[in-house]
Amino acid sequence: MWWLVRMSSLATRLMRPLGLLIRGVQDALLPQTCVIGGEWIPGGGPPTCAACDAALTDITQTHYCPRCGRTMPPPAVDSDGCARCKHESFWNVAGVVRIGAYEPPIRRLVTALKYGGRERNAELAGRLLAAALAARDWSRHLDYLVPVPMHWFRRWQRPCDHAALLAAVVARELDVRLLRACARIKHTPSQVVTTSRTQRFDNVRGCFAVRRGAPRKLAGRCVCIIDNLISTGATVHEVSKTLRRAGARRIYAAVIARTTLPGDIQATPPRTVGHDPPSDSAFDR
Repeated sequence: MWWLVRMSSLATRLMRPLGLLIRGVQDALLPQTCVIGGEWIPGGGPPTCAACDAALTDITQTHYCPRCGRTMPPPAVDSDGCARCKHESFWNVAGVVRIGAYEPPIRRLVTALKYGGRERNAELAGRLLAAALAARDWSRHLDYLVPVPMHWFRRWQRPCDHAALLAAVVARELDVRLLRACARIKHTPSQVVTTSRTQRFDNVRGCFAVRRGAPRKLAGRCVCIIDNLISTGATVHEVSKTLRRAGARRIYAAVIARTTLPGDIQATPPRTVGHDPPSDSAFDR
């Protein structure tokens, strides 16, 4: 099993320079488009059009619980979190940073990266996530950023390793070391096909293992898990358990978005930024 994981990692490293070359040729020959709405925009400028940039600003200003990342009004949250995560015995990360709720325009940003392989989206999302992390006091104490790993079989099905791309940008922006501490050792159905919270937790139980040599680096360290999305929290919970067993002292999570669950307040109504493509990823985590 380990040799398959290593083969997948090697293939990713070998294919990345080719992907960068192809993207460079495309940028030189084709007009630039907004990474969210798809409209033509001047080359050499921001990656989003003015309308999408304004929509992103709106949604990133929505208040949320700093412990679990749910959209919550300020009166519902205190220094220990919100009433919901305080009573969730499974919640085992010290805090969550997100860019916004999983609604347009962020939904488009995530789905185009995850299913379309648009690495420009990882660059934009990574910079936004790094800025959100930098605003938290605990980010100064981080020793490592740990991307949620993808199983080698799923990696061949998807156009990119979205969590790794996102983590690489955040690591560069914050000058924090990136550590691929975990491997996904079991291939399971996508979380989207599960129908309940219990099934989602069961689906990822035992799926992750610490890579060889990682416990020595993790012992006593403060780490932050990086992923694209939190829904029920099952994946972050399982990765956190794995890191804690390996000796990590304190664990946080940073994601592009958190889905709005029943009981959460709605985010600020987003501005219209074009047609939202079909997606099956609303409850992928």
